[in-house]
Amino acid sequence: MEGLLPFASALGLILVLELGDKTQLATISLATRHPWAPVLAGAATGLVLVTAIGAAIGGVLAAYLDAWLAPVKIAGGVLFILFGIWSYLRKEDDNTARGEPRGPYVTAFLVNFVAELGDKTQLAVIVLAASTAAPVSVFAGASLGLATIAALSVGIGAGLARVIEARWLRIASTVLFLAAGVLLIVEAILGG
Repeated sequence: MEGLLPFASALGLILVLELGDKTQLATISLATRHPWAPVLAGAATGLVLVTAIGAAIGGVLAAYLDAWLAPVKIAGGVLFILFGIWSYLRKEDDNTARGEPRGPYVTAFLVNFVAELGDKTQLAVIVLAASTAAPVSVFAGASLGLATIAALSVGIGAGLARVIEARWLRIASTVLFLAAGVLLIVEAILGG
């Protein structure tokens, strides 16, 4: 039944699950290299969309998703690693140099959406929505939790961008993406 308890349960659970997660690392990395507003908007939109999908399907598709979780996580991990390498090797004359916020928005959206698709937080949303019969409350709580983590991540990344030399930011960004990719692959292989 909809209400404050499923909302608070989802909010608390998601805040704990996402703090220090690969999605947070990726968002911090993006925020070190791009303007904070499109990164935050893209990250929050991607996270909320994944949460909506999880809340909508509840427990109905949980059994079907289980067989696809490992391949999705491995593919996401490989994408993170490739994105980390690309972010290190690319020239700085990309969309942000021309002032186009669409590039960082789309990148943040896709990175967060792919990272959370089939992730433990999406599964938690599915289970909570199904077990409490409160998909709207679970969606609201989980979305608030994920948006809070995204805002925290962007704040950390933007702060780092102000105090660290650009060359070191590029290296740190690469390391964060590589770490997030490896964590995603290890999580898939270990079945976590």
